[in-house]
Amino acid sequence: MAPRPRRIGILGHSDRVGVRRAAAKLIAQLTRAGHKTVVDERLGKQLEIPGVPLARLARACDILITLGGDGTVLTGARAAAGTRCVMLPVNLGGLGFLTIAENRELSTAVRQALSGAWPIAERRMVSAIVRRRGRTVLRGVALNDAVVKGAGGLAAIHLRLSALGDDLGHLVADGIVVASAAGSTAYSLSAGGPVLAPDVEAVVVTPVCPHSIGSRPLVLAPGSDVGITVLGSYDRIVLLLDGQEGVDLLPRDEVTVRLDRARVRLFQNPSRPFGGALRRKLGWQGSVHRSF
Repeated sequence: MAPRPRRIGILGHSDRVGVRRAAAKLIAQLTRAGHKTVVDERLGKQLEIPGVPLARLARACDILITLGGDGTVLTGARAAAGTRCVMLPVNLGGLGFLTIAENRELSTAVRQALSGAWPIAERRMVSAIVRRRGRTVLRGVALNDAVVKGAGGLAAIHLRLSALGDDLGHLVADGIVVASAAGSTAYSLSAGGPVLAPDVEAVVVTPVCPHSIGSRPLVLAPGSDVGITVLGSYDRIVLLLDGQEGVDLLPRDEVTVRLDRARVRLFQNPSRPFGGALRRKLGWQGSVHRSF
């Protein structure tokens, strides 16, 4: 029995020729199969077809196919968080750690998703709120992480941290990463944080190049708030969400980061388990040449 007609959204890294070609081919295939396809407005402009703003696209579609690398997945996830649409991330970019299929597998991935053969998982987002003199100046979510750092990388920043219901003291560092389990394999990992399985509901707090050897990464329970008060720096200080959206921070600004209630729904490829991705894409390995 053929899959019932679906409303399928397509988000792509529109600056890449390969993405535009893949999107055009996919639209033709889905249309012939009786599905309704809608594209993000930036991709639509490149393809010279009508498109809609991403936020509206995510709310309206049953499945959101992302064509690109991890950056495209992160952009789609922030738009899809809290909606019923299911993301199908396909790698037409670089590393593509968050994707579940490669370009050559695009047709198979779409077929498996539409037939219901692939399971769906939910991932918690992290949320960040910035308050300045009692007024909220930013409220946003991220799939991977919220990062407070110096914008120029020219000087350390000074922060006051709180978590676990207590003051954790004065942190002098290049920055601090507050990540979800999904984000534990990104910037947090590069800064020395632990790898969490993607279905773990926890927050990872990782200082970036701290000036104290006692400032180690923390793994906190889902209900924990991480409080960050900006003390100052000779550098400009910013808050970044997934490295893509953000705001400048001023001394005495208060940032609160926690696991959000909003979740994003993603198809899972049974032939690409998390352990395999660690080996293939992050180089996790032992050596058969080592022995007792």
